[in-house]
Amino acid sequence: MKGPGINDYLQVIQEMKNKAHQEGVKYIEISSKKLHEQVSPEHATMPTCCQAIYKLMLEGDEILRRPKGQTGFGSHLDVRYYTDQLEGRAALFPPKKRGRPAKEEELRKAEQMMKNNRTTENLIQLITAWLAERGWETNVEKNIIEARKEECKWLINVQGSRRGRKQPLPVKLNAILKEIDDEEAQYSIAFNDSTIYRKQWNDLPKVLKSKLKMSVLLADKVGNIQEVK
Repeated sequence: MKGPGINDYLQVIQEMKNKAHQEGVKYIEISSKKLHEQVSPEHATMPTCCQAIYKLMLEGDEILRRPKGQTGFGSHLDVRYYTDQLEGRAALFPPKKRGRPAKEEELRKAEQMMKNNRTTENLIQLITAWLAERGWETNVEKNIIEARKEECKWLINVQGSRRGRKQPLPVKLNAILKEIDDEEAQYSIAFNDSTIYRKQWNDLPKVLKSKLKMSVLLADKVGNIQEVK
């Protein structure tokens, strides 16, 4: 089942701001981690959560803490909204107009993550941030993410967009099978989400995927990650 969208987050944030304004509160502080737990406790929609937080910032509002990594999204985003004056203040990150650069770096990054053509490097950054939010420690070598948590080991082969003809998933899977040398580890391939890769993955025998402890990680247009086994 699909998780909450950006409008769900925008509604909650705006209601919090309006309530504070009505009560005469000068400012409120919102944490992406707490907001995500409130709105989307059962779905991985942190990028959407952060996007909504940036979208409702007005001039004068402050970013108290920025997420780690290069995406601008994560559970460590803390923002202060000044609620004593909500009228007459322009958006801090207005929508990008054609021919003009984005006003702030966060907006540029947010718009970049909205695209569904992330390179392998972009996808690695997104997935390592997603893993960190879930308590995994990561090490990256070329296009392989090695993630560890307690006694668990997870090896993720990241396949971002590149020029030229796209290889079908079975071809990519065959190359990865040659790298499997740890019976205790879990293995995944990470892609930008697409109906073609989903279909190709679903066509593979479930018994094979189960025995190999294999799954795919799919990143959608707004940066949400879904693991499909």
